[in-house]
Amino acid sequence: MEAAGGGRQALPGLAGRLLSGGAWVLAGKVFIAGSGLLSGALLARLLTPRELGAYFLVYSVVLFGSMLGSLGLQGAATRLVAHNLGLGLPGRARFVVRISLALGALGALGAGAAYLALCGPLAGLFGAPALAASGGLVAGWIAVSVVQGLVGEVFRGLGDVRLATLLGGQVTGTVTGVLTVGLLVLGLGLLWLLRGEADLATVLALAVCAGASTTLLSGWLLGRRMSRLSGRRSGGGELPPVFGEVVATAWPLLVTNLVLFALRNGDIWLLGAFGSREEVAVYGAATRLISMVTMPLIVANAVLPPVIAGMYAREEGREELERTVRATSAVTGLPALAASAACVLFAAPLLGLVYGDYYRAGAGALAVLSLGQLVSVWTGSCGLALQMTGHQRTMMAVSVGTGAATLAAMFALVVPYGVAGVVAARVSGLVLQNLLLWLAARYRTGMWTHAGFGALLRSARRWG
Repeated sequence: MEAAGGGRQALPGLAGRLLSGGAWVLAGKVFIAGSGLLSGALLARLLTPRELGAYFLVYSVVLFGSMLGSLGLQGAATRLVAHNLGLGLPGRARFVVRISLALGALGALGAGAAYLALCGPLAGLFGAPALAASGGLVAGWIAVSVVQGLVGEVFRGLGDVRLATLLGGQVTGTVTGVLTVGLLVLGLGLLWLLRGEADLATVLALAVCAGASTTLLSGWLLGRRMSRLSGRRSGGGELPPVFGEVVATAWPLLVTNLVLFALRNGDIWLLGAFGSREEVAVYGAATRLISMVTMPLIVANAVLPPVIAGMYAREEGREELERTVRATSAVTGLPALAASAACVLFAAPLLGLVYGDYYRAGAGALAVLSLGQLVSVWTGSCGLALQMTGHQRTMMAVSVGTGAATLAAMFALVVPYGVAGVVAARVSGLVLQNLLLWLAARYRTGMWTHAGFGALLRSARRWG
């Protein structure tokens, strides 16, 4: 990163960080995406369609619980750790980590306990007895995911994208890292080879064990890293000011994350409440395949947070920051376009290949959803830019407004039109939200975030 007044000399270092971090994240996301497809294929063969539909519901509940339990601390830890390190305040960054972990542990326990108290009514709402029958496993999975995601985001704030990728962090709705996914796929593969079938409780137990093993390892590694992170606390490094800063940053992110989660998973829940388990299974299979479109943006959003927070903290780095963000959006836009085209042209064969012929019925949903996700990739990291520059309340306002409208539209359309109505509402809401966030990022930060091939060429010349 550049020192104050030394912009040009630091550009190769910035390019190196982006390329090195991007390489790690890309490799990790390719592994996770491939393993996700493999785990989906294994689950489709181990479980009946009805059980697979129940699994998708459980998974969405775990994501919601882990997001609620994280209290917005994952994004807050990433931003504040990177921000304080960028200002040369490692002691204050260490306080941020300690406070975030303490609050995160309370959030994990609270979220797990809340699920145990509500799993019965949830099972009745969705007509899925598994939500109650496996209540302890689901609660444990939620608690583990909270801690795992938070520790992963602390590593990201420290600039260690490698460990954040391997051990897990919150990136567009998932807290699984390479190690967790690898362990889960290994367990599912062994089940398929040895037994050829499994029940839902066994699959959930495997998921909890994989997440817990990774969390223990990540906690040990973070403890070693914290022992080396020391320095002055100037600038109000005492506990109360840092605590207030963490809470003030976290709560708008919590609201935003919950709304974004509702947009990403409300469709599954509504179909679960008003449709059949078989419809949930087919639709869930389609939504999992659109990760091929969003993966380039996920890679960018895993690398950019400490870069945005650190460079924006120093005003002289903001012009270069906009070029970097737009160049990154251009790099991610082209593979996303190719993936979207594949989802449109070969939707049915892809679903049949990965999940089996039964799931080819989700081809229409996959095609339309991929086009909506393409818009989010081409508008770039606009939401992330707002979060990492202290404008998380603006992102919250946009997300709450568009999220409420989208959920209302899905609720109105799910009964008369089923999957088609839910898809239409979700895609319309996604496009509207990203366009508004794109404009808000420009207004609040002065930066455009959409793909810029001119910015890519200029950055390539400067870094070369």
